[in-house]
Amino acid sequence: MSDHWDQLFDELYLKTYADREPGDLREEALGAAQLAGVEPPAEVLDAPCGYGRHSLVLAEAGYRVTGADRSQVLLDEARRRSGGGDWPQWVRADHRELPFEDASFDAVLTLFSSLGYRGEEGDRATLRELRRVLRPGGALVVETQHRDRIMSIFREEGWQDLGRGALRLEARRMDYAAGEIETDFMLIEADGSRHALTYRLRLYTSTELIRLVQDAGFARVECFGGFDGGPLSRETRLVLLAR
Repeated sequence: MSDHWDQLFDELYLKTYADREPGDLREEALGAAQLAGVEPPAEVLDAPCGYGRHSLVLAEAGYRVTGADRSQVLLDEARRRSGGGDWPQWVRADHRELPFEDASFDAVLTLFSSLGYRGEEGDRATLRELRRVLRPGGALVVETQHRDRIMSIFREEGWQDLGRGALRLEARRMDYAAGEIETDFMLIEADGSRHALTYRLRLYTSTELIRLVQDAGFARVECFGGFDGGPLSRETRLVLLAR
């Protein structure tokens, strides 16, 4: 069943966010694999993979990467960018119910704030599935924002010039008790057409996320402020390693 997230992670995402995300792709993708303790040609799941920006880096480095995402539009763009090689392989799937056998992968990567979109129950289902498809001793790496950092940099309004006369506008409201941000999102295109939606995103503290991951069956969980293993703080994003 389609929902408002499917509206956002579609052509709308390609128009407003693709190739505009911060960070060094090679540093993120290869740093996550190194933190997971895997080397080529290890089998790695990138879920959700979006339009494949991390999957492509890993495949180029020699990993056997499977990119899974719910959005057919984003997968089509990933496939276009991949140029038709053997890897990555692209699979359309909701990460709450993955179409892979148990113990299929050496590592699973969930990068760039991919949790929180369907609430705690949805994230529990996702984390259980990610554990199920990992081989014994395999590693999960999650890279995301965390509530303490967002509280320190929160802005109620934001906008970005997307070029060629297009604008992205956002108005945000933060519920500190619930750990959620509600966002009114609008894309104004050069021809004056508008696309608008409102969504809520769950933000976790490191403590809350550790508990969710442990509840999913992971025994060893660590949190860092980067892929290099540096300390977590309000000034850093959150990188979680679980086995």
